[in-house]
Amino acid sequence: MLLSASTASAQERASQAPLIVGTWKLNVEKSNVGVPADYIEIRQYSMRADGFLVGLLITGTPQAYHYLQFVARSDGKDYPEYSDQIVGDLVAAGTPTPRTYAERPIDEYVTEWTDKASGRVTGQGRKIVSKDGKTLTITVDGAPASRVRIYDRQ
Repeated sequence: MLLSASTASAQERASQAPLIVGTWKLNVEKSNVGVPADYIEIRQYSMRADGFLVGLLITGTPQAYHYLQFVARSDGKDYPEYSDQIVGDLVAAGTPTPRTYAERPIDEYVTEWTDKASGRVTGQGRKIVSKDGKTLTITVDGAPASRVRIYDRQ
């Protein structure tokens, strides 16, 4: 009976959505990033029924908003990443996106991520959900601590 309970518990954890799923808003004061006063940055993560994580990043000011989106599994493989600028070029020229996104979980709170353009790494770091699930911290390898982005769950 103990084995069945242990197996059921492991299956429940596997079917639960990652802690990052939800909507997060950049906390400019905690992040210490140089952005205009009216700047906004929102990240939204959701799970598809097939196990793919959908990530959406919206950034900008009232004068110009931009987005970045990926649909990926947390398996370390590269998946296409799209932005508002790239989509226009894709439609006009019929070419694939040169950008990719990959992530690999370290544990239930920490995920390593990598961005690439034309196969070359353009950024990598970690996404860390706090133990209480209220804060998301995104680090960039090699960036100064002042560039760490801190988000509050909405």
